[in-house]
Amino acid sequence: MKKDVIVVGGGVIGCSIALGLAQAGLKVAVIERGRAGCEASRAAAGMLSPQTEAPGPGPFFDLCLRSRSMYRDFAAQITELSGIDVQYRDEGSLCLILESEDERTVDDWVSWQTEAGLALERVSADDARKAEPALTRSVTGAVYIPEDHQVENRRLMDALETALRRVSVEMIEGEEVDSLIMDGSRVIGVVSGGARREAGAVIIAAGCWSGRLLERVGLSVEVVPARGQIVALKGEASLIRSIVHSSLCYLVPRRDGRILIGSTTEYVGYRKGVTAGAVNALLAGAIEMIPALEDFEIVETWSGLRPDTTDHLPVMGFSGIDNLLIATGHFRNGILLAPVTSALIAEVVIGGRTPEELRPFSMERFDSSHTRRQKETAVF
Repeated sequence: MKKDVIVVGGGVIGCSIALGLAQAGLKVAVIERGRAGCEASRAAAGMLSPQTEAPGPGPFFDLCLRSRSMYRDFAAQITELSGIDVQYRDEGSLCLILESEDERTVDDWVSWQTEAGLALERVSADDARKAEPALTRSVTGAVYIPEDHQVENRRLMDALETALRRVSVEMIEGEEVDSLIMDGSRVIGVVSGGARREAGAVIIAAGCWSGRLLERVGLSVEVVPARGQIVALKGEASLIRSIVHSSLCYLVPRRDGRILIGSTTEYVGYRKGVTAGAVNALLAGAIEMIPALEDFEIVETWSGLRPDTTDHLPVMGFSGIDNLLIATGHFRNGILLAPVTSALIAEVVIGGRTPEELRPFSMERFDSSHTRRQKETAVF
């Protein structure tokens, strides 16, 4: 049966888009080369922390803030639809300043966020240790960010897949999309698993595999894999209540007692794997922040491939080819940006226009002689 929309890619971005479109009444299929949510989405740490990692203000930071503001309702909706608790937590995050670090950099970071009206609080070393008693004595101060939260991303992906099936989205797993079907100047479907599948629109949300598909129709969008490694520890009791950051690494406490330590950013092609050097560096950073972690057991290690772009920003919206849309390149922020990406791509598909928030992330910023400018019209 012909679908209204085929979403290529079953990660958090593709699944969230599919859910939003299905709830708007469209017939949707998701095609995933492996298992839904099996790549970067499942390998993430689930932090919803735009303030912590932002180098400065701008359209991307604004987009991240909007998505964070949507997350509580987004998580509640998916939990209700699926019956799976995605473990949304709102204890905030604590950013540590360690001995020998330059506090002027922190002052500048706090200053621009304060001027922007964002919630954060400078705290003394003593107050930081009152909040998190296990912190090292080498902490000289900290910044508390109450609105930086987290979600258990593995449970989120399980919940999204269950929710999609309950709203009648067709989930096609274990099939690679071999090509896009063109009819003149427009895309009318895909070929996957040797089968021809037609649709009114196709959305490429295949993470770091997106560029390969787009090249086949003459679109030059470089999406490269950036490997990230994470170590999970567990002890008799969780030592921290909130997410804890430093310049060395971050620590994310889970309800099951694990503490995640992340993460690396490595450009090693499509090569997954956990390396001794990365594990050593992550453990050393974590123990420097929380000395008692040296007695914890390593219960799991893993890696994933994040989709990065040349300017480290996502590519979203019209592709330049009729009926073909793009939502990829979310790099370190796929989990965070899922709600806003879903909402904005739905506006593009149904409303036939590019929302102003998406314009900084459109194909137009790439200089490609092969990219055609398409008329912005509703697909449905």
